Amino acid sequence: MSTVKETIFYTEVLKELNLPYGDFYFFDGFIVSEIFEGVNFTWEEAKPVIYEVTSFYESDGADLIYISNRINKYSVKPLDWLNFASFSFKLLGYGVINYSEPGKLNSKLESMFVRSKFKTFSSIVEALQWAAELTKNVKS
Repeated sequence: MSTVKETIFYTEVLKELNLPYGDFYFFDGFIVSEIFEGVNFTWEEAKPVIYEVTSFYESDGADLIYISNRINKYSVKPLDWLNFASFSFKLLGYGVINYSEPGKLNSKLESMFVRSKFKTFSSIVEALQWAAELTKNVKS
């Protein structure tokens, strides 16, 4: 399990957002989250991140990819994904990096609530390469 800071990609971070419940790394066209151990990540925690993303990228998210680097054990409320639709925030893609079998099963459930390209990974390098490639294809 690697954090963004432990990869060669850390030098490409444009902005780092550190909140009480997680760290968020803004790249060119995508965001990587690392939620802290034991957090219950709900819509209430997501809203400040969305405001920062919207402001920083000047985007509704339709051209952005969100990657969840699940290096810690925490919970996500899948039904809160429905709030994204009513909030008019969209995503081009959503990636999840899982390091355990139960995590992979949870991602399958979560994928049913996501209305964008969804992919799971077993390493941060795979996920970042996917996001960079998807972003490049959108820009060309």
